[in-house]
Amino acid sequence: MDDDRATWRVDDEVLNALVAEAVAQASTAEVVDQAAARAFATHRTLLTAGRELEVELALLELVHDSLELSGARAVRSRDGAQPRSLEFRGQDGTGLEVELRDGVVEGQLLPPRAGRVTVLRGDGAATEVDTDDVGYFRVDGDVTGPVQLRITRGTSTTSTTEWLTW
Repeated sequence: MDDDRATWRVDDEVLNALVAEAVAQASTAEVVDQAAARAFATHRTLLTAGRELEVELALLELVHDSLELSGARAVRSRDGAQPRSLEFRGQDGTGLEVELRDGVVEGQLLPPRAGRVTVLRGDGAATEVDTDDVGYFRVDGDVTGPVQLRITRGTSTTSTTEWLTW
């Protein structure tokens, strides 16, 4: 056991000597180059994150919620349940109309066109559906709790709603 500790000590001393020699041989230019490379990589990562954040900031504003209509009657379905209707609008004229009823989300992109809708839940689960050519979509299943809708048209246009509790 004492031999093992002595070997470790010798190995540590050899390692320390090698590190000291490598540091002594490194020129200031090499150190600056390495620091610049790290700074560039960090800056590039921040730019990428910034672009992703800009996409997130294309927020669709809630302009109509049937639950907030004071004194108005809700439209009733054939089975007597009261659907909740929501309308979202973006600054660029895009929008989204949504109706919620019995765990089903139905809606349409505005202006009408094909796209993809992602329903994000607070627990991290996500459901994606493609719309038809006029922007209609339907999502069945558990869409309770905090929910956010993300709309993608083409390859780059993305809008998102605020988080809502349905």
